[in-house]
Amino acid sequence: MVFIRYIKIIHSYEKMNSVLYPRQKQILSFINEYIDKFGTAPSLTEIKEHIGVKTLSTVHEHLAKLEAKGVLEKIKDPNGLYFSIRDGQHIGSLIQVPLVGLIAAGKPILAVETLGDTINLPSEIIGKRKNVYCLKVKGDSMIDSMIMDGDIVVVEKTEYAQNGDTVVALLDDSTATLKKFYKERKFIRLKPANPNYEDIVVDSITIQGKVIAIFRRY
Repeated sequence: MVFIRYIKIIHSYEKMNSVLYPRQKQILSFINEYIDKFGTAPSLTEIKEHIGVKTLSTVHEHLAKLEAKGVLEKIKDPNGLYFSIRDGQHIGSLIQVPLVGLIAAGKPILAVETLGDTINLPSEIIGKRKNVYCLKVKGDSMIDSMIMDGDIVVVEKTEYAQNGDTVVALLDDSTATLKKFYKERKFIRLKPANPNYEDIVVDSITIQGKVIAIFRRY
């Protein structure tokens, strides 16, 4: 699975470089490359170390000037600080998505829904999907698909999946697990992405959704 970028980057901001100083261009390039690589924005400390300044106040000053020039926008929400680079329009708006409980990435656990918690996610992840929820991952059976213990998976609610999709599967004993889905001739195979775990082979399951993104706090 490809790790999803959480902030949409508008690369055409380069056309505005004539109004930017070299240090400002350096900061924008670093933020852009960091989000490409890690899926989230760098911390202020990481920016400070990258550009070689001594204080966080200098970083704040540069970011404030970039905001004033309209090429960078800071979004602060309960999940952390994000940056979005913009090209004359607002991007990166946030949508509240319910966090409904835990999902096992390992031995299946009892499926229990908890209500009340939410996570704010950039609208680019959700797109036009109307029924999306989040689950916190417990276990390491999907690490080769970049899904790790403690991650939040963003799930589109659906009863259907194609072979190879990562799904939330409800088993007949009311336990649930996060695995890759494969429908074979006479059975269903739920395949982990970790060689230390065995496939789960069952006659039937109920698909409760498929993973569309991964959210990770650093």
